[in-house]
Amino acid sequence: MISLMNRVADAHFRKDSNGRLVFIPFTLRRKCYFVDSKADEEKIRAFVNMHRIPSTLISLLISPIVMVPGFILEDYGGLTPRAHRLTVALGVSGFFWVSIVAFAVMLWGVYIATVPGLTASLSEVAPEIKAQLSAISPEQRGRRVALVCLLACLIVLVLALVALTGLSR
Repeated sequence: MISLMNRVADAHFRKDSNGRLVFIPFTLRRKCYFVDSKADEEKIRAFVNMHRIPSTLISLLISPIVMVPGFILEDYGGLTPRAHRLTVALGVSGFFWVSIVAFAVMLWGVYIATVPGLTASLSEVAPEIKAQLSAISPEQRGRRVALVCLLACLIVLVLALVALTGLSR
């Protein structure tokens, strides 16, 4: 898990044409910063990992945490009309989903609030240099393609499940 998070943290760093390390807190369209010392790099990487590990865990856990209570209540809820069981199952699952999404939004708010203080001592990258930034790892493009394919497969799976449940009624 740690090596995966280190690779995710690498997505926030690029090198310019002179070999200087650049920290990209959000996107290339927003502010980017030169990281000149190893101590600053380690501090920023630790901060990015501290934010990304809970974010990744939330992303991985949100589906089972939302679905399991719904399935349990749907099957063992004991309410006689199916519509009542489904309403209760969706309500409980919705509560868990809203709670987890609220935690993720809070975590994102902490990240946004902390970045300016973290980068106060760093010099900002000029817009013309941003266009020349290269990725540290050449595998990042391949990872993006794999992520897009995975997302497309998940969307197709969800649409198939919706179609199957709609046809069974």
